[in-house]
Amino acid sequence: MKRYTIPTIFFAIGATLQFLFYFSWVSFTLLTVSCLLLTLFLYSLDLQSLPNAQENEAPNDKTSVTLDLEQTKSHNQSSETDIVFDTNSPLNSDASNAIEMEKETKEILWTIDPILFARESVQMEERKLFCDTVKEYPFAFQSPKLSSIQYVYFDGKEFKECFWQKSEMLVETDDNPIEWNEWEESRIRDSLPVISKNKRKLYVPLTINANLFGFLCFSTKEHWLDEDTQTFWEEVTNLSEKILAKREYAKVTKHPFTKLYTVSHFYQIAKSSFEASEKKTLVLFKFIDTNFQSELAIGLNHLGLKHSVIGLGLFQLEEDLYSALIPNERLESFSSFFQQFIEELDQLGYPSEVAIGYSNPTTPDLKFDVWIKKAYSSLEESILYHAA
Repeated sequence: MKRYTIPTIFFAIGATLQFLFYFSWVSFTLLTVSCLLLTLFLYSLDLQSLPNAQENEAPNDKTSVTLDLEQTKSHNQSSETDIVFDTNSPLNSDASNAIEMEKETKEILWTIDPILFARESVQMEERKLFCDTVKEYPFAFQSPKLSSIQYVYFDGKEFKECFWQKSEMLVETDDNPIEWNEWEESRIRDSLPVISKNKRKLYVPLTINANLFGFLCFSTKEHWLDEDTQTFWEEVTNLSEKILAKREYAKVTKHPFTKLYTVSHFYQIAKSSFEASEKKTLVLFKFIDTNFQSELAIGLNHLGLKHSVIGLGLFQLEEDLYSALIPNERLESFSSFFQQFIEELDQLGYPSEVAIGYSNPTTPDLKFDVWIKKAYSSLEESILYHAA
């Protein structure tokens, strides 16, 4: 309040002098306005000094709060010193194991619709065979003009890039679009080689016995000539023969629709495993009153292989009968996996009942045919149980 004394005194002196000597409304107005402006200026100074005063008081408050917190913390620490936890107790170890097992079982198996997943898996099986052959027999860089190679797979409708090669480095790629024109594509679909218009790319089809598997695109920084086509054509034919051999072998060992192992392949593998005294359990599956049996079996095969619980994979013995040779050390993992497999199918709207039979070759002097019959007998009991 002391600051406002100055404008008050100034206004009183000015008003007194005007009344004593000479009074004028103009001069009186100027005196009043100037005193008001001076008062506002002093008021603004008071507002600016207010935050500084609060900041000066804040450290004291913070100090007191900090002291209180430290006292509380020290009090808690002193009280907690009387409590001792035994981290090595069986209870804690069991709890941690239970938590880890719960985390494992909570991992979702089905990320997409089971039927869609099965159909996509069958389509990808042919491409996988193509890719495995390319990995096993990559093209050799022998021409000094050659800079890079594209390996493209043909699924019967579209061309899909699988690999890109630079010297000895082979890189797997996504389904990148092919940069070519309609005339070049039509030549490849007719199983004929073609050189691009700029002479920088040479397309050679992977074909044999009227089967078109895809093509190889050879790139160069120079120019391809017509005589280069014959040289690369002979090399590409060797790769085509390898792909055809893989396909013919797959036709013998895998079902044409489900791509599961065939019954003939099952007896071959099962007999070899039995004679080698491998500790494996024969498990038979049969879906009961379930639609999309084949699709569910395909999903079981792929997910089981992904989680390493069904050994080599599923075998399709009959139209709705499947089997697997499961190592004994994985039986517990398989049991929990299969239970989660069925539960998630129910949640997705595909309720399923599965009859399971099994046979473990632990009996002394057990014969191969008896081992197989025991699995079938166990399966029949399971079917009767579900029917009841």
